[in-house]
Amino acid sequence: MVTDYSQYNDTDLLQGLSDSKERALVELYNRYWDKLFVVAANLLDSAEEAEECVQNVFLSLWKRRETLLLSHSLNTYLSVSVKYQSFSMMARNHRRHAQAEWDDAIDVADTTSPEGEYIAKELQQRIEQSINRLPPKCQLAFRMSREQGMAVKAIAEELHLSENTVKMHLKNANKKLKNDLLILIPMVLVLFIDKDL
Repeated sequence: MVTDYSQYNDTDLLQGLSDSKERALVELYNRYWDKLFVVAANLLDSAEEAEECVQNVFLSLWKRRETLLLSHSLNTYLSVSVKYQSFSMMARNHRRHAQAEWDDAIDVADTTSPEGEYIAKELQQRIEQSINRLPPKCQLAFRMSREQGMAVKAIAEELHLSENTVKMHLKNANKKLKNDLLILIPMVLVLFIDKDL
């Protein structure tokens, strides 16, 4: 006789999952896919990426089936998991985008002139020096945000700070860096004016 898993509650399905019953996973997938997809799609700009996040959540659920212990409901666990997956994907996208922008800037500098190369290196050094002069917590929050692509919430959890404190650190860092880098504008202008003459 074929078991009708659609009649099972979440607890029974989790038990089936821990017993490696694939049909229990299929039922959970069918039961929660739509809701998780909406959560991921609201955070991401791509339906394809949202689907990937949901797939990753269920893949992780299957891999952890024998050791999974939930302190909250399965619904809560899955919702938090898909949000985490979405934030991770956003961070990866941000890092790729930032790296691509930096590579483009370096490519432009490399192809313009030796002066362009010099300015690109000088700018990179000045940015690093300015970051190093930030107060320790402010610097750490800034690096986690800009270099690791972490969201404010994740930084707050990692550093045991409130989200507002992290936002304040990032705002202060951006303001300080902007002020420090204003002195480079004349150098850049000279480069482009000379190039146009």
